[in-house]
Amino acid sequence: MKDNHRPSDSRPAESADEADVLEHLLARIALKDQQALQQLYEKVAARLNGVAMRILRDADLSNDALQEAMLQIWHNAGEYRRSQSEPMTWMTSLIRYRTLDKLKAEQREQKRRDQYEAVESLLGESNEASPVAGLLQGEMDQHLRGCLDALDTMNRNAILMAYYYGYSREDIAIHVAQPVNTIKSWLKRGLTRLAKCLDH
Repeated sequence: MKDNHRPSDSRPAESADEADVLEHLLARIALKDQQALQQLYEKVAARLNGVAMRILRDADLSNDALQEAMLQIWHNAGEYRRSQSEPMTWMTSLIRYRTLDKLKAEQREQKRRDQYEAVESLLGESNEASPVAGLLQGEMDQHLRGCLDALDTMNRNAILMAYYYGYSREDIAIHVAQPVNTIKSWLKRGLTRLAKCLDH
């Protein structure tokens, strides 16, 4: 008589269908079985990475998303329930969420890079071209523009990015590849000099 019951965990994984194999591996991973995680990775990594690549279109970012998804599987395998979704569907949803998070973060970072390049282009390096006056013309009085022009380039750029463009100290630090404390020092020094200039 044909047995219609699903195979028990004692059956060899090779004789079960793929969904049963993956479910069994997830159950072992929930018990922190590292070998099971490695076996799962070998079975699903290519497909999960393909999902990430279709969204991100970047091999490095896709691989990062895959590693993060596998780490999430390691921590959350105990939450998986076959009654709610098939194993591959569950894992695909995990990497999709990780991938979309990365896509949004990359888009935000690209926007910050574009804005910073625009600031650098507007500010320039030469006082002869009066770049600050050009940027702020009609929005700040002549005395303030003159005081800004008199500041060191780093101090002036930091002040404009923080108070004109609304960048956080952390964002400025990322863009100029300097520690946050350095940015704070630039701002403090620049504002002190600016205040003295405006008092005259």
